[in-house]
Amino acid sequence: MNRRGLVNWAIWIGVVSGIYCAIYAVTIGAYTDNILPGWHIIYVTFTALPIYFTAGAKREEFWHYIGSYLVGVLWAMVYLVCMDRLNALGWPWWANVGLTVAVICVVECAIHFCLPAKLPFNKVPAHFGAISNAFWCSNFTIAVLGTAGESAVGGFYNFSAYPILAITLCTGTLLGLICNEGLNFIDPDTGKWRWPIKKTAKA
Repeated sequence: MNRRGLVNWAIWIGVVSGIYCAIYAVTIGAYTDNILPGWHIIYVTFTALPIYFTAGAKREEFWHYIGSYLVGVLWAMVYLVCMDRLNALGWPWWANVGLTVAVICVVECAIHFCLPAKLPFNKVPAHFGAISNAFWCSNFTIAVLGTAGESAVGGFYNFSAYPILAITLCTGTLLGLICNEGLNFIDPDTGKWRWPIKKTAKA
């Protein structure tokens, strides 16, 4: 694609991202203040989007990324629960995080590397994008609310914002798809805007 096309694609990406943020702010973001202010959780979008986007944001992989982000949140809960229990036993931080991450990461990757690739949750980079966001979201929730979750015996996690976190990972994936779909409105030869052309099968 020529420079004009790239500039037009940049315009598409910027405009739809801005629209997304505005819609998020008055919908999801407006109803999360009792957990975390919505303008904090919206940043999760910009982890989900680039992971999917840089992998090509293929339509046929959309639900695979959605499933992988959601499974990643569940794996994060496993990591944090284990760290919480070791913290309650008095383990030093370096030993706690080192052992927990080493063991669970091996289990997680082995399971998902060996499962059939067609299953809708085997995008391991998406797992880790979700896990990293889930870690900071839990820590930040504790900092804002001043308390860990009721089930945390070691004071190590708070999952109360995780439903909104999961929704935001999904909406970020949707935004990645919409950003990539903008290419259909740009002529690859001239770089000018055009109405999408239906692709026909070659004889």
